[in-house]
Amino acid sequence: MTVHPPSRPTRSTWWVDLLVAGVGGAAITVSTSVATEPTSRSSSLAAYVFGVLLGGMLVVRRRWPTGVLVGSLLTVVVYNLTDFPSVSPIWPLLVPLYTVARAGRMVVAALVGGSMLLISIGWIAWSDLLPLDVLDGALRESVLLALVLALATANRNREMWTRELRVRLRMEQEQRDRELGRRLIEERLGIARELHDVTAHALAVVGIQAGLARELLHDDPDAAREALDAARRVNVEAIGELQAAVRVLRGGDEPPHAGLTPAPGVEQLPALVERTVDSGLPVELVETGVRRAVAPAVGLTLYRIVQESLTNVLRHSDATCATVELDYSARGVRVRVGDDGRGPASASGEGHGIVGMRERATSIGGSLSVGPGEHGGFVVEAWLPATAVSASPLPTI
Repeated sequence: MTVHPPSRPTRSTWWVDLLVAGVGGAAITVSTSVATEPTSRSSSLAAYVFGVLLGGMLVVRRRWPTGVLVGSLLTVVVYNLTDFPSVSPIWPLLVPLYTVARAGRMVVAALVGGSMLLISIGWIAWSDLLPLDVLDGALRESVLLALVLALATANRNREMWTRELRVRLRMEQEQRDRELGRRLIEERLGIARELHDVTAHALAVVGIQAGLARELLHDDPDAAREALDAARRVNVEAIGELQAAVRVLRGGDEPPHAGLTPAPGVEQLPALVERTVDSGLPVELVETGVRRAVAPAVGLTLYRIVQESLTNVLRHSDATCATVELDYSARGVRVRVGDDGRGPASASGEGHGIVGMRERATSIGGSLSVGPGEHGGFVVEAWLPATAVSASPLPTI
């Protein structure tokens, strides 16, 4: 059993120790002063000294439990060696024995208590008492000692259990705090991905349409007007998504789902492809397998991967066409976005957009790979399960 060092006494424990010392010293003084033996002299003054010594040591019993027990034991032994009426060596040592046992020094308490019990039984047997009286005294002394040691053990176990419970509660609270911090980081990353995907796609399309309108402004005003209208629609849609995301983030300011639209998913892919085509990049959408319903988080992830891939094609690849392929199966959906451009803009091909797509895919139990195509260009391929594995609840925006 682990022995914990005695704790530093507080103001309340000092008052308790003073009270115990006063009551214990007074009880010892009274019982000793009224004790009589035919061959012993009166113990009035000695009883006061005896009580003051034992009571005084009880004041520091928490700080030096073993020292107080040994000092009390020596005091009782010395007193019984004098010509004053003898006292039982058990009950004056009950409080020191209890303190030592509660401090975790059960072996010391048991050895000292057992030794004093044997001395007390021998002292009772040596007296001119009947055998039944001797047995009665021995049983009372034994029961009293056992009760004190049992009470000390029970209180110590309760204190250890309480201490362990507090440690566990603190560890659980720390774990909850770490989990909350982790979830906050994940939420921040999710927000960053949403803002990146929405703004990057909108800016790319708007920039292309604005450039096209500028080139056609003098030669074909109607076509320029159509390009500007397309840029305006994309800009309005992007602003709407950003405003909806801000409403979700603000939370509590508006009724739940008030004026919110469903998050983008597989159903919105044709509109996304059409906007990309309007921006001047021919895109073919090919679906194989039987279209199956997927979880909202999976649908949003699929939409954002296609959106980011097409945005990269528009901004960096100088491609003349692109292909979006969806292959449905019972386990999930595989999406492949390829182009005939010049490949990734950077040497590694791992920009923030690709990192965000990979984080999206892995967060729901999927996977994503990127690299050059077999016949040139660049390919983004992802597999997503039909049901998100570890995605958090998806809000509507």
